[in-house]
Amino acid sequence: MKNPFRPAFLVFLLFAVSCEKGGDNINSRSYTGYLSDKAIVSIRIFGDDIWILSWKICDTCYMAPFMSYRPMISQLTVINDHGFDYEEPTVVSIPVADHHGNLYTSTNNQVFKINGIGDYSLILDTEGFQFNYFSFDKNDNIWLGGYNGIAFWNGSTLNVYDTINSLLPTNITHGMAIDSSDNKWIATDFKGLLKIAGDNWEIIPNSAIPGLGEHSYLLSPLADEDNNIWFSVFNPDAGSNIIMFDGSEWNYQYAGQVSHASLNMDSEGTVWIISNEYEFSTFKKSTLLYYYENNWADFEVSTVNSAILAVNADAGKVYIGTVNGLRVIEK
Repeated sequence: MKNPFRPAFLVFLLFAVSCEKGGDNINSRSYTGYLSDKAIVSIRIFGDDIWILSWKICDTCYMAPFMSYRPMISQLTVINDHGFDYEEPTVVSIPVADHHGNLYTSTNNQVFKINGIGDYSLILDTEGFQFNYFSFDKNDNIWLGGYNGIAFWNGSTLNVYDTINSLLPTNITHGMAIDSSDNKWIATDFKGLLKIAGDNWEIIPNSAIPGLGEHSYLLSPLADEDNNIWFSVFNPDAGSNIIMFDGSEWNYQYAGQVSHASLNMDSEGTVWIISNEYEFSTFKKSTLLYYYENNWADFEVSTVNSAILAVNADAGKVYIGTVNGLRVIEK
């Protein structure tokens, strides 16, 4: 089978588009040029549309005397073969899709359906329950979680679960993956992994996960097409912070070589590892790996001279989000 990620040397895709929004004339600017002064923190691909969540320090915002940092502007941009469009600065999340292809975004206590860029319909207000991630199960019910438990919305009723009314061992959670069998895998804070299969709740404690002690926890779970569940790991004692659970065994990935890395999964279902190397707080280089035929392979990023924050790919291109804009590399 041909390796779909052969190294590429003609790496940057730039094409001119014309777009005018909100009185800001950006005629003849490419989307890479428009994004060049922003940190690209997440990338999602839905059909022909690539959605970009970016952050930028607000250099025009008022700062109270007691503030020691400048506010960040969060912004959505969507790009495709016809050009690009962007949302005026607002608080939004990277889009999440239901099983009918509808897209949704959120604040920390509201979920909106995306009708178009900058056009949102409120579908859920969780009021006092604040969350930082949400996912759709097979019935398009919404599961939400963050720092005060998890919640389940069936389209009419919101049920909140915490340490008092459920088996949840801590109210702090670090992400959820829903596999193709509709099992929910929830990473908890220092208390192992919660698996919800139908009405059955099961806690897999740290002691049952190789290498994890009482001061370790899993985060950012991802489910691949084979129902392997991938995690980043906060574990001061491990040589690798990437671990995979195949349903019966736990396996550290790229052991001894990746001690600080993050996981991404692209639109084709491929798992990626991003690792940034620093020397005395100065960025040195990035490494980008992808999982192919049960092995890790390097993807050539020597020309990407900024720390990598996100990655996604479709059948023809790899989209790399950096602290200084977007890079697009032909496969």
